[in-house]
Amino acid sequence: MKKKHLLLSFLVLLTFLSCQNESETTILNSDKSFVKSSPISSLISRVSQYETTADNVLDGTSNFSIKLPVQITVNNQNVTVASEADFITVQSKKNQSNSDDDKVHFEYPITITLPNHQEYNITSETQFENIVAQYGDDSAYHEIACIDFNYPISINIYNANNQIGSSTTIQNNTQLYSFVQNLVEGVVVGIVFPITLTKSNGNSEVVQTNLQLETLINNIISDCSIPSPTPLLFSDVLTTGSWYVSYFYDDHDETYNYSGYNFNFNPNGTAIATKNTTSIIAN
Repeated sequence: MKKKHLLLSFLVLLTFLSCQNESETTILNSDKSFVKSSPISSLISRVSQYETTADNVLDGTSNFSIKLPVQITVNNQNVTVASEADFITVQSKKNQSNSDDDKVHFEYPITITLPNHQEYNITSETQFENIVAQYGDDSAYHEIACIDFNYPISINIYNANNQIGSSTTIQNNTQLYSFVQNLVEGVVVGIVFPITLTKSNGNSEVVQTNLQLETLINNIISDCSIPSPTPLLFSDVLTTGSWYVSYFYDDHDETYNYSGYNFNFNPNGTAIATKNTTSIIAN
């Protein structure tokens, strides 16, 4: 058995044990090192990816995010979306009726950001719809947004394919996400612990092993779900946009009485019913 003296110190650092006869076998210590198929790889990717779920009310997918601000039209109503606070306005437009299509139309061009933090310019609705169809299932890209890595992070690397060891220093989420996504079979990596993560409440957590890191992220996932929009006051909903009667039944169907009318309710308590050029004001 020929020992690889030059690799020995690196293998000890990563707590890998290797033995070679006709071929070399690497035994993985899962508490100090991992490969791309390890569960912790997915968790690290979800923490370091670009946040793509919060704006699903706009684009309907977690495969990418829309860069704000944007101008949109939903159910024939124009909305300026300047920040995430405006998402609730978009949702309220969608909730006004069960008979509309709730489809968001963007004023192009727009910029989308992928989970790997890369940005692309989209110039038409056809191009946008093609990209949505191209990416398909978005279940792999639900970010874990309520905890963040503190940088820099050092990582040791052992490539069993060529028996070469190396190391790298990660400076930000973009680099970390790309590093994990680009791992290939036969490459084993180990984070140089301890590392620190910060929760959304500002509290920091120091972890010493893969197991501690995996447990920390898994335990916080339930706190990272996208919160439901803060309920609007009925008066705020009622005075937003125009309304119409899609169905009215009082002993019998009386929907025809309201056909063609649009209703607007004002904060001062007045209401206007408009049909063609005729308007009726109610106090």
